[in-house]
Amino acid sequence: MISVRYSIQKRLLKSAMLVLIAVGVISGFIVLQLSNTASDEAHDKVLGAAALTIAETISFGESGVTVDLPYAAFAILGTSGKNRIFYRVVAPDGTTVTGTPVLGIDQPALSVNESRFFDSQYRGENIRVVQVAHFFQGRRGGGWFNVFVGETREARNQLATRLASFALLPAILATILGLVLISLAIRSSFSPLRAIETSIRHRNPTDMSAIDVDVPLEVETLVGSINQFMARLEATLEGLRQVTADAAHQLRTPLAAVRALSELALDQDLPPTMRNYMSRINKNAVSATQLASQLMTEAQLLHSLETERFKQINLTRLTRKVAEATIAEMRFQAALPNIVYPQENDPACLVEGNEAAMGELIKNLLVNAILHGAGPIDLCVWQDGSHVRLAVKDRGPGIPETIRETLFERFVKDPDKQAGTGLGLAIVKQIVTASGGRVWHRKREKGGLVIELQFPASPLGNKLGKGRK
Repeated sequence: MISVRYSIQKRLLKSAMLVLIAVGVISGFIVLQLSNTASDEAHDKVLGAAALTIAETISFGESGVTVDLPYAAFAILGTSGKNRIFYRVVAPDGTTVTGTPVLGIDQPALSVNESRFFDSQYRGENIRVVQVAHFFQGRRGGGWFNVFVGETREARNQLATRLASFALLPAILATILGLVLISLAIRSSFSPLRAIETSIRHRNPTDMSAIDVDVPLEVETLVGSINQFMARLEATLEGLRQVTADAAHQLRTPLAAVRALSELALDQDLPPTMRNYMSRINKNAVSATQLASQLMTEAQLLHSLETERFKQINLTRLTRKVAEATIAEMRFQAALPNIVYPQENDPACLVEGNEAAMGELIKNLLVNAILHGAGPIDLCVWQDGSHVRLAVKDRGPGIPETIRETLFERFVKDPDKQAGTGLGLAIVKQIVTASGGRVWHRKREKGGLVIELQFPASPLGNKLGKGRK
């Protein structure tokens, strides 16, 4: 079953965003409703005042009822150039004295001194209408006149929009600011975890020391558990290394005896079958002795990398010293190819590391090129920006396809060759990784193999000249 990974930080941020958005939507709806209500209340007062002004101009003359429509009644309604105004004056007997005949026709007549506001439609448009009653007593009698005044909603909608924008703009800005502050708060809350991650990621792979980072109480238990686990892991690894070193040390004596006895036996006059057996015993004893020696060397190097502080190393000079020592050591074991390595006057390339481990690394690479490659062999050291590179180039047959992807793993070697233990390049990778570098291999132009290493340059090294590529 495949588990789906998720981020607590993203979940919290999404939850906060959803809450703020929900609150914003609800608040926006409320603001719009309140803005429409406030706009209606403001315009209703003006609309009612206009209707009362018209009602006060009603009079009875010789020819009957007359209405002297005041200009001011319509002027106060003209707050928007898009607004259109309608009116209707109804006599006590229900007949229309003047105005739009259908305005408020469905409303019952008022017979008290009051005002009534309602929404209606006129020619497919929404309008707001006020109805007021006014009692007038004339020579021929009196009665309640009803005055209807309506207007379209352009001015009301315009005011409601402005009120809503004035209220919503700060709300939107507050929501955005809230999201930013919540995001920063959540990120700040997770900063101790990132500090722990950075501490573990940037440390030496062989460093199992306790995490020393200031963390809040909620994370302190987690850090304590990680530290306890690393302490147990360190003890286990140290025990395994010690067992490996002790076993290798204890095996060296009997292996040396087997090797010496087999060599003595090969000097005797033996039957062909027995000589073949004894020769195979001798080869296996030599291979086992080399394996035991490399296991001891690996354990010592790993212990040295963990316990000793790194120091500044002139990789150019160290490569020259190791190359000269290795050539002198192997001169009587086999015919050596032409080997080119850095010279005394080559620019210094400085790195931080363990000198003994770096020396073993260079030796393993050179021995590997001598035993499995062909000459000429070039050892190159040069500065590449903020990095120092070391390359070992040979003209051998290269890497078989079957082991190309696993070349730097333990006990991986060319199946067609008996020589070698398969540990040399694995030790190289361990040292490079522990030193903060990386290693890779590639084909050499015109045939051969290139194994290239890259290390962070020492700060002083950036000020020096570039070496030979």
